[in-house]
Amino acid sequence: MITLRVRVRMRSIRTFFRADFQRSAGSFPGTPPAVGAWGTPPAGRRQTGIRRQTREGLTRRWLLGSVAAQGMAWAAPWGEFLGNGSLSLPGGVSIPGEWSDTRNVAWRSVLPGYGQSSPVASHGRAFATGIEGPSKETLLVTAFDLQSGQAIWTHRSPSSQRITDSDMVSKAAPTPAADDRAVYAFFETGNLLAIGRDGTRLWERRLTEEFGEFGGRHGIGSSLRPCRKGILALVAHDRPSYLVCVDREDGRTVWKRDRPEGVSWSTPTVVTHAGREIALVSAGDSVEAYDTEDGSPLWTLDGLQGAFIASPVPIGGGAIVGSSSKGHNVAIRFGTRPTEVPNVAWRAEEASSYFSSPLVHRGRVYMVNKAGVAFCLRQQTGEELWHSRLAGQCWASSIGCGERVYFFGVDGLTEVVAAGDEFVRVAENRLSVEGRLYGAAIVDGGLLLRYGRELVRIGSA
Repeated sequence: MITLRVRVRMRSIRTFFRADFQRSAGSFPGTPPAVGAWGTPPAGRRQTGIRRQTREGLTRRWLLGSVAAQGMAWAAPWGEFLGNGSLSLPGGVSIPGEWSDTRNVAWRSVLPGYGQSSPVASHGRAFATGIEGPSKETLLVTAFDLQSGQAIWTHRSPSSQRITDSDMVSKAAPTPAADDRAVYAFFETGNLLAIGRDGTRLWERRLTEEFGEFGGRHGIGSSLRPCRKGILALVAHDRPSYLVCVDREDGRTVWKRDRPEGVSWSTPTVVTHAGREIALVSAGDSVEAYDTEDGSPLWTLDGLQGAFIASPVPIGGGAIVGSSSKGHNVAIRFGTRPTEVPNVAWRAEEASSYFSSPLVHRGRVYMVNKAGVAFCLRQQTGEELWHSRLAGQCWASSIGCGERVYFFGVDGLTEVVAAGDEFVRVAENRLSVEGRLYGAAIVDGGLLLRYGRELVRIGSA
């Protein structure tokens, strides 16, 4: 029997809202890991599937596999949260290293309403979500021409759960997903809908009316994740929770897996392993795996803490799991069978991830903690190569491109550093845009930057 367990730490989420408004992987066929004398879980914790290992637990074959997985991730359109990849682009892909109000800005467009989601792009269009009204009465999805930045349409729909717009509750935090047919949007009000390329609504679900209103003091933040069977939505709050897969064509429920109550803002990550497509859910004190075909639970890895904001990042034969708690940021290696509980290959001693998910780039793992300190670890062993304080916190996840790594500060400052074993700052970029920087997306030759009320394309005009 597989036990699903979630423990929630709310202090970090409270800090998030106060700060906000006060200012593909394959199976690993290697040998069993060596057993060492480090990596003990907290006292009283069940040690399911966690083996204490030396840092040599990850083999060169796994490292090479992860590099190949990164190469596949960047090529896909950025139609979902984090692109479902490692956010790492090879050196042949060009993104500007410097920009300002007068340099390397293709366009700037004002967004209707306010939103905290990341932008997505698909088939020549960019999409962003938002909310309007003192009780979030109106939900917004806007489509832009990716070349010109001109708004093509804005879809408005009424909210199914009135939530007072306050400094402590999310505002259109879940990132949408897009393909060649539609854009799929999810809101903390429970509305889940698909909008066609012409701006007409194809279908809509009101999950709060079907399965109960969302609880929690700070709203829902998990983004949508496409899979083979449809679209995944994680509802993890302080009431009975669930992971649901809905059909892209008509929105019907393909499957629904009930979960224990407990808040998680992490977004499911989809990987392929041992012939199955698997959804990884980071759920506070554990990582869970579900078969996307029917929602059946495959395994649960316990012994973690604070892993309820950052999303797991896939690498070849495993994943990097970020946590806001030191000692609980880990690399996991999948077993030979889909139902086999993975091993912890290494555990970072000091590095941690806060709102931004870990970045895997050129054999290194980058994380940013709550205090805005960036860490660089050796991917193969978890050894810390460097750490350095940035100008501030990063809520948007970092991106690696060739010789550079981009850290997106919530105050709008993007710090570009060299992708290497030493911390070398290459550039600092800031635009005269009011509001906070929530998310970034990769597009041809540049980036989309999403602020609360503005969308900016970085690149040649």
